[in-house]
Amino acid sequence: MAVTNQHVSIYLICQLVCGAVFPGRPVANMVFVTYGYISSAQGIKFCADLKLGHYMKIPPRILFKVQMVATIVSSVTQIAVLNWMFGNIRGLCTSEALNGFICPIARVHFNGSILWGVVGPGEFFGPNAIYRPLVWCFLVGAVAPVPLWLYSRHRRDSIVRKINLPILLGSLGWIPPATGLNFSVWALVCYLFNHLVKHRATAWWAKYTMTLSAALDAALASGIVVVFFAFIFSGLTDNFHWWGTEVFKQGCDWQACALRAVPEGGKFGPDTW
Repeated sequence: MAVTNQHVSIYLICQLVCGAVFPGRPVANMVFVTYGYISSAQGIKFCADLKLGHYMKIPPRILFKVQMVATIVSSVTQIAVLNWMFGNIRGLCTSEALNGFICPIARVHFNGSILWGVVGPGEFFGPNAIYRPLVWCFLVGAVAPVPLWLYSRHRRDSIVRKINLPILLGSLGWIPPATGLNFSVWALVCYLFNHLVKHRATAWWAKYTMTLSAALDAALASGIVVVFFAFIFSGLTDNFHWWGTEVFKQGCDWQACALRAVPEGGKFGPDTW
């Protein structure tokens, strides 16, 4: 996180560990992930805020107090908003939900608790299991950065020095719920700010890029609230169509198209597990 500003997720690791320790207990799996992964991820984000405040010469004690107040306010606000959504948005967290409120992250969290909490890792990676060879990927991932480091340590101008396998491989942890559209947009923004702007306006990039990132996040959250209540919830966008909405809804990112479909009467996987 300190080197790349990217957090390598331990989400799946927590699910696997808890599935092995507490088999058949999906609620225990969700609780374990909450305390094991979500707490550490939020802690790292708090440290990132403190780091940004350090750059902006904000006293750390004052910033910490602001963080605590914001944590309390946001916790109460999120619970209140969640209860309001369940009572006012039809089909929330279902495939028929209005305006795309299908809760992809929550569904992944729930499905993961069923896979690793109820079914258990042993059914997937145990002896004679169908996905047993994938366990070797842990060793491959641990060893893979070494040859890159050996090759590039004396080649300062080599592009290999810019390859970060933990980030490349760790980013796949966002799939699902992230789609190809998410990754393409992330790559475009990263290239724009961390390559073009960094090389053409280095002083501006060094001084303002982190502040701009926080400002864009805040503006996005504020804009979503305004657009939702002003246009969507009020009904102004009902039956509103233009070429952008039509093209977007024809894509697989919106329709959740499968790469390969199971034929009618068929099934996924071997005849016997």
